[in-house]
Amino acid sequence: MNIDVAFEIVELALFLAKRQASGDVQSDVKLADTLSAIVQTAARAYQDHTGEALDPSLIKAQDPI
Repeated sequence: MNIDVAFEIVELALFLAKRQASGDVQSDVKLADTLSAIVQTAARAYQDHTGEALDPSLIKAQDPI
């Protein structure tokens, strides 16, 4: 993964964390947009690294704690 892509993902994650901490219900749409941007950036990084598109079946929900 390119360092610029890694920083882009980190910036998006920080934005997401700040929005979540604010407790602003109106920011739900922005949160969804940010999560989508993280997934798209990660998928692009995967494709750049492997030369293949990301297989969506590889993405699984995390087990509840």
